Amino acid sequence: MTDDDDILAAEFALGLLDDVEAEVVQVRARTDAALSLRIAWWRDQLAPLAAELATPAPDRVWKRIEARLPVNDNSATLLQRWRAATVASVSVAAALALFMVMRPLPTPVVAPPAAAPMMAALSGEKGVVVAVSYDATSGKLTVAPTVLDRGRGDVELWIIPAGGTPRSLGVIDAQSVQTNAVSAASRSYVQPGATFAITQEVKGGSPSGQPAGPIVAAGKIIRT
Repeated sequence: MTDDDDILAAEFALGLLDDVEAEVVQVRARTDAALSLRIAWWRDQLAPLAAELATPAPDRVWKRIEARLPVNDNSATLLQRWRAATVASVSVAAALALFMVMRPLPTPVVAPPAAAPMMAALSGEKGVVVAVSYDATSGKLTVAPTVLDRGRGDVELWIIPAGGTPRSLGVIDAQSVQTNAVSAASRSYVQPGATFAITQEVKGGSPSGQPAGPIVAAGKIIRT
């Protein structure tokens, strides 16, 4: 929470915003959990004030005030008017505080926890040659080769669902770590139990869209 947001939450709780401003805050609070909780905090602080304002002052207080007023013919009338105005002000303040406490609070929307990342250790004849990790929340795939030979062409990464058809995730760099976004059409296939595989293909990758060269590494996907 910034200082400006805290002030905004307090003004909303106090009912100081006009209808348009209040509506903007209500809409924002439906998706901003921090702002919604801050509004609730301010209302909790103001609830005891509403109870105090609703309690009328005892008669002895008014008698003390009357005793201190200047002695004149209008003192009783002035006291009556003052008392009426004070009671009215207190009533308005109490009503306002009660309205603030009873006003419905937008339900904060809490984002679901991020899914645990998935990974696979791809190995071949030379042992583990590539580590692959996938973040389902962002759709980002990170490939970290260790010992990978692209041959005379390029190496291509594939996702093979359990009992499914291989789908290309594109040509990868055989020498350095890279992070790329998986296409929306392929994200549903990256699941625990599926297989990542790397094949040696011609320059630019398999022209047919299916693996054509030899498999140099493969590994099952697990959730960490």
